[in-house]
Amino acid sequence: MVFPDAEHRGATSYLRELAASDCSPLTIRSYAFDLLRWFRFLHERLISWERAERVDVRAFVEYLRETPNPQRLRRRPDGPLPGSVNAVTGKSELTVKYAARTINHQLSVLFGFYDHACAANLGPLVNPVPAQRTRGGGRPYAHHNPMQDFVIHKRANYRQKTPRPVWRGIPDEAATTLFAALRSHRDRALVSFYLSSGVRASELLGLCHGDLDAGRYTITVTSKGSRAREVVPASVDSFVWLALYLAEQQPPMSPGGPVWWTRRSKSAPLNYHAMRAVLRRANDALGTNWSLHDFRHTAAARLLADPAFTLVDVQTVLRHASVTTTQIYAQPRLEDLVGKVLEHYARPPTSTPTIEPSYDAAAVRELLGLPPS
Repeated sequence: MVFPDAEHRGATSYLRELAASDCSPLTIRSYAFDLLRWFRFLHERLISWERAERVDVRAFVEYLRETPNPQRLRRRPDGPLPGSVNAVTGKSELTVKYAARTINHQLSVLFGFYDHACAANLGPLVNPVPAQRTRGGGRPYAHHNPMQDFVIHKRANYRQKTPRPVWRGIPDEAATTLFAALRSHRDRALVSFYLSSGVRASELLGLCHGDLDAGRYTITVTSKGSRAREVVPASVDSFVWLALYLAEQQPPMSPGGPVWWTRRSKSAPLNYHAMRAVLRRANDALGTNWSLHDFRHTAAARLLADPAFTLVDVQTVLRHASVTTTQIYAQPRLEDLVGKVLEHYARPPTSTPTIEPSYDAAAVRELLGLPPS
């Protein structure tokens, strides 16, 4: 990292520590940008990073809570208003400010950075970022006994309240409408793979020739977290659309080369931003705001709705490290419960069971242990 005009010794040491700990390049890149945001904040206030105090961290959190996120300012002038609710999908648009999870991630990065700087004697004497500790002084959930329930600990200072995670599956009718709005066999093949396999957006876009097994209807992807090569099943329709795409466009098919290519005159491998543009065009035509990750939620919801699949089966297909993450998709959506609630109140009340007149009511109540009427 270069800041402001030379290589930052502390940041370089910390990023090398992450690289030696087998962190992915994307994680290191994310941490580097978080550090750069912190250094810029201190630089504007003429504060050296080695002498940053807790009040500076508090001011930084207040700054993030009130300052617009530059990434969110790149909206189109005719786009939806930030924070508004889409009339078709019911999903809220992203707000302009930094999200609570982004602020918490920023604090986690800064805590790890200063913890490393103090241990490596790079300048700071204390860690200015408050840490979340238990009553005994250790880390929360350290050496947790799986036979016991998790204890809810108090949030550390400056940590933001995060919303409860919910799944955002696409209803079947909306998914069919979205599929019909796609313009090419390539886009249909991509969406079909997303909806049937539940792989993440970047995992499918990184697919190469040799990762497809049309005989077993499986694909081999590099998992985002563990970076392990794992086999994931997909639907037959996905491979049909893939064959149509390969026959229509005839992209470069070198061994080990990427499967997905752009449709421009000069082809290039399809990346994440290009795929987002494909979905954005479909959303503009339908007036929706579906995201690429909604496909993964939809695939999970469809598998869980099938009685042939258990929760552990869906966890294996989605490659979740914990089954508690998969349980998020088992929660019913409020939109799906509206019809059930209306049906419940429209159903005529059932009569309560009574004692047959031919029996002695007093004897029956005494036999059942009921009080006398």
